[in-house]
Amino acid sequence: MTEYFASGRLLMYRPLVMTELLVATFLFCFTLPRRKGFAWRLPLALVLCYGSCFIFPTLSNTLVSVFSFLTMFLVLIAGYFLVIDSDWKTVIFCAIAAYNTQHAAYELYDLLLRIFHVGSAGSFYETSASVSLFASPAQAVLYLVAYLLSYWLFYLFFARRLKRGSPLAIHQVVVFALIVVCALADIVINSVVIEFVQESNNATLIVLAALSLLLCIVCMTMQFEIATRSKLDSDIATLKVVRSKEREQYQISKQNAELLSIKAHDLKHQIHELGQRKSISDEAIEEIASLVDIYDSDIKTGNPSMDMVLTEKSRICSKNGIHLSLMADGTALSGFSESDVYSLLGNIIDNAIEATVQLPEGNRSISLNIRHIKGFSSVTEENPYLTENLRFGKDGLPITSKQNKANHGYGVKSIAYVAKKYDGDLQIKAEDGIFTMSLLIPDAQN
Repeated sequence: MTEYFASGRLLMYRPLVMTELLVATFLFCFTLPRRKGFAWRLPLALVLCYGSCFIFPTLSNTLVSVFSFLTMFLVLIAGYFLVIDSDWKTVIFCAIAAYNTQHAAYELYDLLLRIFHVGSAGSFYETSASVSLFASPAQAVLYLVAYLLSYWLFYLFFARRLKRGSPLAIHQVVVFALIVVCALADIVINSVVIEFVQESNNATLIVLAALSLLLCIVCMTMQFEIATRSKLDSDIATLKVVRSKEREQYQISKQNAELLSIKAHDLKHQIHELGQRKSISDEAIEEIASLVDIYDSDIKTGNPSMDMVLTEKSRICSKNGIHLSLMADGTALSGFSESDVYSLLGNIIDNAIEATVQLPEGNRSISLNIRHIKGFSSVTEENPYLTENLRFGKDGLPITSKQNKANHGYGVKSIAYVAKKYDGDLQIKAEDGIFTMSLLIPDAQN
């Protein structure tokens, strides 16, 4: 049959498929950043997507069917790039996920139709004139059940795993290419099945629909598991780099602190010597000496690493008008390596500073309590925060408020890493405008 038809279910079905794909797209893309000019880009993308539904004639021909739906899918991907501000791997990842979701719903719909003996999804491909996509109300009900159920389950198990600002993507080229090929092959195979297998017995077609549905679920599971593993490996590699940088920074800070202390001490002697010679006024001497005292007033806890990081961070707090309240027992973290002490306390205070500098100057305060109690080391930090700027991830850790989340948020992960390294229990909560981070670590002998 090569006759061209201007009407028929197939002509109406193509826009329906595009609508199904767009709804599935929303499930996976609503967390992705939008391009500037989104208000005009979105209507243009919709015109392109729905326009692609009518560029091929409605012929009962496998080759035409393959090219028509493949073209629609490629135009949909182009629409993604038009409205979504993300890298191409993330866009393709979400497009394939949307297609898998739509196709799984289609196969479930076909399966239900055949089980209840009320037709088949293949009737969508009929080119004979028809006033309706569904031959009976039963088909319409099963369509709604199949698509709503499939979309809800795929959102529940897959789409909601995508985090705002930190999307998944597959970076291994071979694996990525394999998933793309599988998606394209599925389009071709489905068209061939529609064309040549529709006359088979119902039991065979039920098995084929069930296998195709299972294949969609397996492909989606593989896609997300590979992407999740890839992101986890990337996070681990990045955290290792962060930890290495922290150790380097610790050594640099240690050298700078020692040099600064020596210079401040020498400068104070020189100031007093100038005062005795009356080269400058007594008021000027006191003012300069008080400024030097800021850099010569090291915090003493009995733990050199703790002294250094607390002194360094207290100066930053002073510079930003933040009141830092400290109760620190240096022996509490005596079992930690120097770099771990620097990393743990440095990241805790840095995160607190980042949160409090957003508040009015009179409300900026940080409280840090480090002590040893009954076989445990306890570190507790509290600070006020802007409630609209704090959100928690599924792992219970705060999500960075920075725009580029892929390259930030490792401070909290570094804290969690140190806590896990020493078998500690990290608790984070935010109530009534107060952020609290508590870390309880058992002594080594326990």
